[in-house]
Amino acid sequence: MAFRLRKARLSDTQEIASIHVNSWKSAFEGLMPERYINSYTLEDRNFEWFKVLKSGSESVIIAENKSRLVGFISYSESEDEDSLDLNKLYLCPSIYGKGVGYLLMKQMESEAKTAGIKLISLYVLDNNQLAINFYSKQGFEFGDGCESEEFEGEAIIDLLMEKRLLA
Repeated sequence: MAFRLRKARLSDTQEIASIHVNSWKSAFEGLMPERYINSYTLEDRNFEWFKVLKSGSESVIIAENKSRLVGFISYSESEDEDSLDLNKLYLCPSIYGKGVGYLLMKQMESEAKTAGIKLISLYVLDNNQLAINFYSKQGFEFGDGCESEEFEGEAIIDLLMEKRLLA
């Protein structure tokens, strides 16, 4: 299976939103409350991605296979000029394990190094062992930080992971 990476365009909004919703449901099933997972609607994600792509507030790279969008990564510069925040990485569930996440990460890292970025940060759900394992294989380590929210009496905790880039 051959994959092509490119910058996202405004015309990709609906496909990005669809992947976001479907991957969200697949990746977090059993890890978060079902009502929380289902609160991520296609309509909301369409609106979110339209705003992101129109404003350019995040860099978004997509992966295609035979002109079909199969995954994306989004990131932005953090307040510290030498670091970058990985905001989202989602793939069509049918291509999990095919190396697309790795390709998207390497493209983001290449662009980060070119821009003089020294550190990439992300937040990962504390009980999402598959994602933690993936990011660990990419060289990320746990940092000193977390974010949490409560949904219907249940805590949802995201842990900070970081990767230092070598020049």
